[in-house]
Amino acid sequence: MEFCALASGSKGNSIYVGAEGRGVLVDAGLPGREIERRLWAAELDPVGVEAVVVTHEHRDHIAGVGVWARRFGVPVYAARAAWDAARAFLPPPTLRGVDVRFFEPDRSFAAAGLELTPVSTSHDAADSVGFRISDGNAVLGFATDLGFASHLVREGLRGVTLLYLESNHDEDLLINGPYPWPLKQRIRSRHGHLSNADCAGLVSDLLHSGLKALVLGHLSETNNTPRLAYDCAREALARHGAAGDVALLVARQDRPGTVVRLGG
Repeated sequence: MEFCALASGSKGNSIYVGAEGRGVLVDAGLPGREIERRLWAAELDPVGVEAVVVTHEHRDHIAGVGVWARRFGVPVYAARAAWDAARAFLPPPTLRGVDVRFFEPDRSFAAAGLELTPVSTSHDAADSVGFRISDGNAVLGFATDLGFASHLVREGLRGVTLLYLESNHDEDLLINGPYPWPLKQRIRSRHGHLSNADCAGLVSDLLHSGLKALVLGHLSETNNTPRLAYDCAREALARHGAAGDVALLVARQDRPGTVVRLGG
């Protein structure tokens, strides 16, 4: 399996997941040409992207979906409620002619040689989901944009080889930062985002001997820093004696990250 965070944060999200030259984009929240540029920068061929998979309808996850799908002639997979809601965020011409295929949370489907299982998450969006993705050799657990990790989420992420997990904010920076109080409340709510401490707690719960890589995503540029997120997660790994066994990376907003290759 190959994994690369092309962009991660409130200004746009797009993740590549694939195997043997075939793959999908999980979200396309940047302009299509920028996604293509970042794929090439990571030495990944855009022609190998066979589908776009949508986690939810917020603009930082779908801004480039229609343009990418039409340009490369690939289908878009989304929950029906999320796609209906997306139409309110994007100009109708950008979605015209897109081949949309609907999935249901917790029911697996196949795309680009991968098995994807959507896992319902708690976020202020329509049918927001994370994913459990398998290529037959390795398993990716994917969860960002969630206010808390439900039992369903924890079970969906359990036993994975690579974990891509939200580490959105540092609690002190958020509380003492410039955001208006209602926005702070929304971020901290059960329909908002995971803090560094929330992420670390979830990592502790999900840690097992087969976990090879942990990638922290969706960091706030205002209420977090890569160092704070990294140190918090590393401490969680160290408490369980796993700091030397699990590769720990931080996904960035401004550039693609390292291509992680697992299994096979």
